[in-house]
Amino acid sequence: TLHPESEVPLISAASSGKLRLVRLLVEGGAQVNACNPRGETALLAACKALRGEPAGPETVKLLSYLLQNKADPNAQDRAGRTALMYACMERAGAQVASTLLAAGADPSMEDQSRASALVYAVNAQHQPTLKVLMDACQARGRDIIIIATEMGVNGGPVTRRYLNVPPSPDTSPVSCMSPSDIFLKTGSVCRRRAPPEYSNSATKASLDRWEQIPGG
Repeated sequence: TLHPESEVPLISAASSGKLRLVRLLVEGGAQVNACNPRGETALLAACKALRGEPAGPETVKLLSYLLQNKADPNAQDRAGRTALMYACMERAGAQVASTLLAAGADPSMEDQSRASALVYAVNAQHQPTLKVLMDACQARGRDIIIIATEMGVNGGPVTRRYLNVPPSPDTSPVSCMSPSDIFLKTGSVCRRRAPPEYSNSATKASLDRWEQIPGG
């Protein structure tokens, strides 16, 4: 819901990392889940504003304060992105991801491009954050299959499959992960978090092989 301009100061304060001002505004009656014309809430704006910088203790406190005051961890902006997605994109760190997940953030939600927080975490190549997300998915009864195209020792592309482990940080991805490269597996049935079409025949063949292996 788009709220009037009187609600914007909270979003501005959150995106600037001003915890004291955020407290004053919330205590003064500002609506925590109010959004601006871009669909951003204070929680979303705070994560988006990190711009590739790891979150410090004050930022974690600010996010925790908003969540304690009933900020919606799964609110989506106009692009369909959540605070968790932005935290992964901006390499905010494992502590931020853990804080959002503990408050109920859903790691399997997708934005308008059908990408989830997992896709952004893989592309950001931040291993601690990715591990937190993968652990959260497994805690919800889902295994993760990541199909990654990497540079082989001979200089050519090599497709590798990772089950419940992140791609090796020592390899160089040829291209960024797309939603069709990451799958969530429940029991012996693989449910794709991607558009109906496969990105390529190799990806489909890889998935078919995984589906033939009971339980994993």
